[in-house]
Amino acid sequence: MSGIAALVCLAGCAGPVDEVPFTLFGQPKPAVADPEVCDTAQDCAVRLRNLVKNANRDWIGVPQSADGYSNGTRLFAYRALRRKLTCGELQLAIEDTKAAMSTLEKASYERARALAAEVMRELATERGNRCNRRANSTEWPRLTAGQRLASPLARGKDDCA
Repeated sequence: MSGIAALVCLAGCAGPVDEVPFTLFGQPKPAVADPEVCDTAQDCAVRLRNLVKNANRDWIGVPQSADGYSNGTRLFAYRALRRKLTCGELQLAIEDTKAAMSTLEKASYERARALAAEVMRELATERGNRCNRRANSTEWPRLTAGQRLASPLARGKDDCA
């Protein structure tokens, strides 16, 4: 039995100094703070400003915890950026807001869920206005006064010989 006790003690010393792989007394490891959760309104404002200013939008579409979505920071960032997002980023943002709505099911998240629904509608409208146009559209280009189409069909009878 003493051999097993020595092995357990040595195994506990084999890891990094700050990390204890297990304890004999059942003390849990301290919880790691969720980086998506703001502690204060000022923290959320700084986070929002950083999300909007950051040209690298790799955060778009990355799932968050319910607490991360509940502060609304990402949702407000989507709202602020919606006119600047590419069509692909708009699609990721819409999918992310749908995920947020399914994650925010508890009654305590009711306001955040309503915000997510509103932002999702705004993003979908923006995508519909900019991204759903087909490349082979049959619409004629709009001409200003004095312009003519370059097509032979648009030429007068004098041009056809």
